[in-house]
Amino acid sequence: MKKTLLTVLLATASAITFADGSFTGAGLEVGAGATKSDVRNVNLNEKTKGDVAVRGSYNTQFGQTNWIGGVEAGVKPLNRKIAGNAKQKVDANVSYVQGYSFNDDVMAYGKVGYHYGRFEGGGRSRTNMNGLGYGVGAKYAVTPNVEVGAEWEQTRYKKDNLKIHNNSYMATVGYRFK
Repeated sequence: MKKTLLTVLLATASAITFADGSFTGAGLEVGAGATKSDVRNVNLNEKTKGDVAVRGSYNTQFGQTNWIGGVEAGVKPLNRKIAGNAKQKVDANVSYVQGYSFNDDVMAYGKVGYHYGRFEGGGRSRTNMNGLGYGVGAKYAVTPNVEVGAEWEQTRYKKDNLKIHNNSYMATVGYRFK
């Protein structure tokens, strides 16, 4: 059993290569866009507001395929008014990103991850909420180190009977360290 487990682990590890292609390695990214929050079961007349994000990531290519996977950690340093006196102060996240590189310059991807949000107002002094985020996007490698992209992500926060859904649309610019 131990030999079988060791063989499987070694085979899996050898299938992952650290390629020099676009979209792989450590990266830093900034994004700007718009987000609309929807507080469920309450009519607050929510508006679409500006949004920014800062993210760090590490991606690797799986074997000699076009599949690229990695981890991304980000923060949105917000003080975004949702409606009335309700505000979102923070959105921090960790996500798994799975992409497919169509060539050296274009990659489409999906992502899923954990989000932490801090909210204030709306009849509560401060509420910390956990949520699930998922989204899709595409990136274009302007150079092997510089990427531009666009993505959509929905985050679903929940605590007790309070539910908040954020829909974000963002344009990104990133630098991949090689």
